[in-house]
Amino acid sequence: MKSLIVYCSDYKKNTEKIAQIFAEKVDSDLKNIKEINDINLEVYDLVGFGSGVYKESMSPKVFKLVEKLNLKGKNVFVFSTSGMGMKFYNNRLIKLLESKGAINKGSFSCKGNFKASEFTNIKIFNIMSRLSQGHPSDKDMKKAEKFIVKVANSL
Repeated sequence: MKSLIVYCSDYKKNTEKIAQIFAEKVDSDLKNIKEINDINLEVYDLVGFGSGVYKESMSPKVFKLVEKLNLKGKNVFVFSTSGMGMKFYNNRLIKLLESKGAINKGSFSCKGNFKASEFTNIKIFNIMSRLSQGHPSDKDMKKAEKFIVKVANSL
Protein backbone atom coordinates (compact mmCIF):
# COMPACT_ATOMS: atom_id res chain seq x y z
CA MET A 1 0.00 0.00 0.00
CA LYS A 2 1.27 3.45 -0.91
CA SER A 3 -0.14 6.39 1.01
CA LEU A 4 0.17 10.17 1.15
CA ILE A 5 -0.56 12.50 4.02
CA VAL A 6 -1.17 16.16 3.23
CA TYR A 7 -1.40 18.55 6.15
CA CYS A 8 -1.66 22.21 7.05
CA SER A 9 -0.18 23.10 10.42
CA ASP A 10 0.30 26.86 10.63
CA TYR A 11 0.02 27.67 14.33
CA LYS A 12 1.77 25.45 16.89
CA LYS A 13 2.57 22.46 14.65
CA ASN A 14 0.06 20.26 16.50
CA THR A 15 -1.35 18.82 13.27
CA GLU A 16 2.14 18.24 11.92
CA LYS A 17 2.92 16.05 14.95
CA ILE A 18 -0.12 13.87 14.22
CA ALA A 19 0.73 13.74 10.50
CA GLN A 20 4.25 12.56 11.34
CA ILE A 21 2.88 9.78 13.57
CA PHE A 22 0.63 8.61 10.73
CA ALA A 23 3.47 8.75 8.20
CA GLU A 24 5.86 6.81 10.42
CA LYS A 25 3.34 4.16 11.37
CA VAL A 26 2.31 3.24 7.81
CA ASP A 27 5.37 4.48 5.89
CA SER A 28 3.52 7.28 4.06
CA ASP A 29 4.77 10.14 1.98
CA LEU A 30 4.28 13.31 4.01
CA LYS A 31 3.64 16.73 2.46
CA ASN A 32 3.08 20.10 4.08
CA ILE A 33 0.44 21.85 2.00
CA LYS A 34 2.87 24.76 1.57
CA GLU A 35 5.16 22.46 -0.46
CA ILE A 36 2.48 21.30 -2.89
CA ASN A 37 1.92 22.74 -6.30
CA ASP A 38 0.85 19.52 -8.03
CA ILE A 39 0.11 16.00 -6.83
CA ASN A 40 -0.14 12.79 -8.82
CA LEU A 41 -2.69 10.85 -6.79
CA GLU A 42 -2.70 7.92 -9.20
CA VAL A 43 0.23 6.31 -7.36
CA TYR A 44 -1.49 6.38 -3.94
CA ASP A 45 -3.92 3.86 -2.46
CA LEU A 46 -4.77 6.15 0.45
CA VAL A 47 -4.61 9.92 0.94
CA GLY A 48 -5.01 11.68 4.28
CA PHE A 49 -5.92 15.35 4.58
CA GLY A 50 -5.33 17.17 7.85
CA SER A 51 -5.43 20.65 9.28
CA GLY A 52 -5.47 22.58 12.46
CA VAL A 53 -8.77 24.28 13.21
CA TYR A 54 -8.61 28.04 12.86
CA LYS A 55 -11.64 30.14 13.80
CA GLU A 56 -13.93 27.09 13.89
CA SER A 57 -12.84 25.68 10.51
CA MET A 58 -10.06 23.71 8.93
CA SER A 59 -7.66 25.76 6.82
CA PRO A 60 -9.04 27.21 3.56
CA LYS A 61 -5.80 25.95 1.94
CA VAL A 62 -6.98 22.35 2.38
CA PHE A 63 -10.39 23.06 0.84
CA LYS A 64 -8.79 24.84 -2.13
CA LEU A 65 -6.45 21.92 -2.76
CA VAL A 66 -9.23 19.33 -2.53
CA GLU A 67 -11.37 21.36 -4.97
CA LYS A 68 -8.61 21.00 -7.60
CA LEU A 69 -8.05 17.25 -7.21
CA ASN A 70 -9.61 14.31 -9.02
CA LEU A 71 -10.61 12.07 -6.12
CA LYS A 72 -13.10 9.74 -7.78
CA GLY A 73 -12.74 6.32 -6.17
CA LYS A 74 -9.77 7.42 -4.02
CA ASN A 75 -9.55 6.13 -0.43
CA VAL A 76 -9.17 9.10 1.93
CA PHE A 77 -9.22 10.03 5.59
CA VAL A 78 -9.44 13.32 7.44
CA PHE A 79 -7.73 14.49 10.61
CA SER A 80 -7.54 17.66 12.67
CA THR A 81 -6.29 19.21 15.87
CA SER A 82 -8.18 21.91 17.73
CA GLY A 83 -8.56 23.41 21.17
CA MET A 84 -11.61 21.22 21.71
CA GLY A 85 -10.37 18.12 19.86
CA MET A 86 -13.80 17.52 18.32
CA LYS A 87 -14.34 15.44 15.16
CA PHE A 88 -17.23 17.60 13.95
CA TYR A 89 -14.68 20.07 12.59
CA ASN A 90 -13.80 17.39 10.00
CA ASN A 91 -17.34 17.08 8.64
CA ARG A 92 -17.17 19.89 6.07
CA LEU A 93 -14.04 18.44 4.47
CA ILE A 94 -15.47 14.91 4.54
CA LYS A 95 -18.57 16.15 2.70
CA LEU A 96 -16.42 17.89 0.08
CA LEU A 97 -14.26 14.79 -0.43
CA GLU A 98 -17.32 12.56 -0.78
CA SER A 99 -18.92 15.01 -3.22
CA LYS A 100 -15.81 14.56 -5.39
CA GLY A 101 -16.23 10.78 -5.38
CA ALA A 102 -13.69 9.96 -2.65
CA ILE A 103 -14.25 7.03 -0.28
CA ASN A 104 -13.93 8.18 3.34
CA LYS A 105 -12.08 5.59 5.43
CA GLY A 106 -12.14 7.51 8.70
CA SER A 107 -11.90 10.69 10.69
CA PHE A 108 -9.53 11.49 13.55
CA SER A 109 -9.21 14.49 15.81
CA CYS A 110 -7.49 15.39 19.03
CA LYS A 111 -6.75 18.42 21.12
CA GLY A 112 -3.96 20.72 20.11
CA ASN A 113 -2.13 23.18 22.31
CA PHE A 114 -3.19 26.81 21.91
CA LYS A 115 -2.92 30.06 23.81
CA ALA A 116 -6.26 31.90 24.06
CA SER A 117 -4.65 35.23 24.91
CA GLU A 118 -3.23 35.30 21.36
CA PHE A 119 -6.78 35.41 19.93
CA THR A 120 -9.26 36.70 22.49
CA ASN A 121 -9.82 37.89 26.04
CA ILE A 122 -13.07 35.93 26.50
CA LYS A 123 -12.68 33.92 29.72
CA ILE A 124 -14.16 30.62 28.50
CA PHE A 125 -11.40 30.41 25.92
CA ASN A 126 -8.79 30.87 28.64
CA ILE A 127 -10.19 27.78 30.38
CA MET A 128 -10.12 25.81 27.12
CA SER A 129 -6.58 27.01 26.52
CA ARG A 130 -5.43 25.70 29.90
CA LEU A 131 -7.07 22.34 29.19
CA SER A 132 -5.28 22.11 25.83
CA GLN A 133 -1.78 22.46 27.27
CA GLY A 134 0.39 19.42 26.65
CA HIS A 135 -1.64 18.27 23.64
CA PRO A 136 -1.23 16.39 21.49
CA SER A 137 -0.26 14.19 24.41
CA ASP A 138 1.26 10.71 24.48
CA LYS A 139 -2.28 9.37 24.83
CA ASP A 140 -3.34 11.35 21.73
CA MET A 141 -0.35 9.94 19.83
CA LYS A 142 -1.28 6.36 20.76
CA LYS A 143 -4.86 6.98 19.58
CA ALA A 144 -3.46 8.37 16.32
CA GLU A 145 -1.35 5.23 15.84
CA LYS A 146 -4.36 2.95 16.42
CA PHE A 147 -6.48 5.03 14.05
CA ILE A 148 -4.02 4.92 11.13
CA VAL A 149 -3.35 1.19 11.53
CA LYS A 150 -7.11 0.54 11.47
CA VAL A 151 -7.51 2.70 8.34
CA ALA A 152 -4.56 1.02 6.58
CA ASN A 153 -5.87 -2.44 7.46
CA SER A 154 -9.30 -1.57 6.03
CA LEU A 155 -7.89 -1.37 2.48
